[in-house]
Amino acid sequence: MVSAKDRKRSIVERKLRDIGIHAGRYQSSFRTRPTKSRHPVRVRRQLVWESLFMRKSRCERRGIVQRPWEYPMAAQNLAAILIQRRVRGAIARTALQKGTKPVKRVLRMSLMHRFIAHHNGTFEDRDGFRRFCATRIQAWYRMRKLAWAYDLQRHPMYHIAAMQIQYKWRMYYQKALAVYEMTPRDRAAMRIQCLWRGYTNKRIYRYYRDLVNFRNTGDPMLMLKAINPAEAHLLDAATSAQVRFRLGGSAFPPTIYYKIFTRGAVCDMNAFSPKDYTTAHQVGPRNINVHSTAPGVGVTKIIRVGNAFYGANQCGSDTRGWYRRWDNNGWRPVTCKVLAPTSDVDPVTIVTASKRKAHHHLRVVRQQQLLQQRKEKKRQWMKQLYLQHVQPTTTEPGAAPEDDLDAYQNQVDFDADDWEAQANDMCDWASGLDFDHYLVNWTTLGTTSTAKDELLSL
Repeated sequence: MVSAKDRKRSIVERKLRDIGIHAGRYQSSFRTRPTKSRHPVRVRRQLVWESLFMRKSRCERRGIVQRPWEYPMAAQNLAAILIQRRVRGAIARTALQKGTKPVKRVLRMSLMHRFIAHHNGTFEDRDGFRRFCATRIQAWYRMRKLAWAYDLQRHPMYHIAAMQIQYKWRMYYQKALAVYEMTPRDRAAMRIQCLWRGYTNKRIYRYYRDLVNFRNTGDPMLMLKAINPAEAHLLDAATSAQVRFRLGGSAFPPTIYYKIFTRGAVCDMNAFSPKDYTTAHQVGPRNINVHSTAPGVGVTKIIRVGNAFYGANQCGSDTRGWYRRWDNNGWRPVTCKVLAPTSDVDPVTIVTASKRKAHHHLRVVRQQQLLQQRKEKKRQWMKQLYLQHVQPTTTEPGAAPEDDLDAYQNQVDFDADDWEAQANDMCDWASGLDFDHYLVNWTTLGTTSTAKDELLSL
């Protein structure tokens, strides 16, 4: 007898199979490509992201590249693919022309004939012919320069993609050439230098790590007064403010960043701002099988791309004109530039300060979104943890993969004398799977206590 779960699974598989047959290999589950015609098809900018999973025409690709701020990664990939295709075509044509006979070309007027015909010149006027040639060269150079500048202005993504390709090729070529020209003595010296740099970098990292290795200790006002006196007086005890420190940056040694968090109630505009929350309307393709949901919450549908399936948010609400939270409170570096500001701004500070958070005017929806974000974060954390431990960590030379896998699965040998130690290790590893404990441990690391707690402890 077939269970309800198997029946539902067969229905879903049949629907997905029908979608793949009727909609095509690269089609969405609710949108099909238009019929072919001689007229170019423009990019449908009012559609959602799943339209980019489809096969795109030349006009659509050109539209994506000309507007790289809409889909930057897609524009950069298309630009890089087109550059590589043009280069391959030029190389193939060059190789083909070497083995074929030269093609007869139409004779054109020489510069002297043009000088005589269009400028009333003579063969004896050498100075006039020299000026005519110089003018032609200057005009050709200006024309090519303006055309190149116009192409860069129209398609800036091509320039970025070409720079990325050239940079990667130069780095690869320089590294390969340097290793090839090294002597055994130089290679041995390079290995010693790499090991020494690794040792010193570890010592430096441990020093910075020990600086922020504290939990819920320290007065936030005193710490902030030492690194940013201009904002230290803003930490009132009623706000229950905390200062959290983290290591970050794109270069080594790392930079210590700090951020201010408020645990108390903060009065701001948020949902009480004079906004019109009644003008929300459905956008995107409609589906008769999709029922109306809460405002601002879309419906997750399955989209087939080749042999893979992706989830997409369909039929969301248009929230233009609603309140948008902008805290302008990013991670700032603890450097001497805080005391003596300069024109250089840290890129991490710019990115984190300009990030806007989704803030719905309904409290129930905000709670649902927060719960969904926590579940997704926990799922990703468990997935990474499983992928790290599903493979054997150590493999002895000459051991078979089956033996190593059996040894990994049967970690606790109750016949051995140290089975209690093995069991304790297994319990410690299992306790490490507690995501809530990990989250509390991470949020309290490098965090000061609140000003209210410091006053109560006095």
